[in-house]
Amino acid sequence: MRTLLMLGLAVVGLQFGCGGNEASSEAPSEMDSQEAALLICTSEFFIVYYSDASYTTQVGTERCYCGRTPSRTGVRSAHYIEYGGAECPALAP
Repeated sequence: MRTLLMLGLAVVGLQFGCGGNEASSEAPSEMDSQEAALLICTSEFFIVYYSDASYTTQVGTERCYCGRTPSRTGVRSAHYIEYGGAECPALAP
């Protein structure tokens, strides 16, 4: 009886999405693209993202110019090096 109950709970959990994050495998939502379009750079910088703490494998970049939207390639990660960082005089908060 206990095994049947546990099996039933596992099936219900999987039906309600407890089995993983399905959103990460889909294309970015329309809301994400609208949100990205609203960003305006208030400083100039260039960021290189790496796969791990050894900083040997580049996985993405991000560049920002004053008054423009950020330009991104690849993916972001917790391991990055930022170059620049000068604030835009007319756009700084």
